[in-house]
Amino acid sequence: MKKLLVAYDGSEASTKAIDLAVQCSTPDDELVILTVIPAALVESTFTNMLLPTIDLSTVVSPGTFKEKAMESLGKIAKNIEGKIGKVDVAVEAGDPADEILLVAKKYDSDIILVGYKGYGKEGRFLLGSVTDKVVRHASRSVLVVR
Repeated sequence: MKKLLVAYDGSEASTKAIDLAVQCSTPDDELVILTVIPAALVESTFTNMLLPTIDLSTVVSPGTFKEKAMESLGKIAKNIEGKIGKVDVAVEAGDPADEILLVAKKYDSDIILVGYKGYGKEGRFLLGSVTDKVVRHASRSVLVVR
C-alpha cells in the first residue's frame, strides 16, 4: 500500500499530478489531495495598509476560503472515487511549501506529487518556487509533474 500526497493549486500541472497519481496507484493505495491557502491572503499588513478604513472581517468571513477549497477538493475526490482505495482532502493555511512538507509528514506519505508552472529563473527569483523548496527540503520522494 502506497500513500500519495498531491499538492493541488488549481493549475493545469497540479491537475496532471492528480491524474498521474491515480494512474500509478492501485485500489489499496491512499491519496491525500492538499490545497494550501496563503495565510496572509486576507489579513496581510499590506492589505490593511491599502485599505485601512475597511474592516475586512465584514467583507470576507474567516472560513470562506477554506470552505470553498474543501468544496472544490470534495468534487475532485468524488470524481476519482473507486479508482483508488482511499481519498482524503486537506486544506491548510500558511506557506505552501512548508505546509506540503508538514502534511506529508503528518500522513506519512511515501511520495509527494507537485506540479511545476515553469516561471523560469526570473520568476523563481521574484516569486520563489514552491516546487523547488519542496524538492530541496522533502524527507521523502517528490515527483514533479509538468
